[in-house]
Amino acid sequence: MSFEDKTPEELLRIVKAGLGFTLQHDQVSADALCALETAAAESGARITLVQPIYMHRRPWSKQPWRPAALT
Repeated sequence: MSFEDKTPEELLRIVKAGLGFTLQHDQVSADALCALETAAAESGARITLVQPIYMHRRPWSKQPWRPAALT
């Protein structure tokens, strides 16, 4: 089941029911995340926040790293 398309209110209802889920950390606002964490602490639910996985290559990822002083 995908939780990224759920509204913060729907996620809050799920957490208050005691159910946990995994969510990308950039999908919800800081205020909504605070409310979800508070509800999870009260209900015993577990929320796992992950970083999104980007499947495309960024052009700068192939560039060797150089300190700014050397360029």
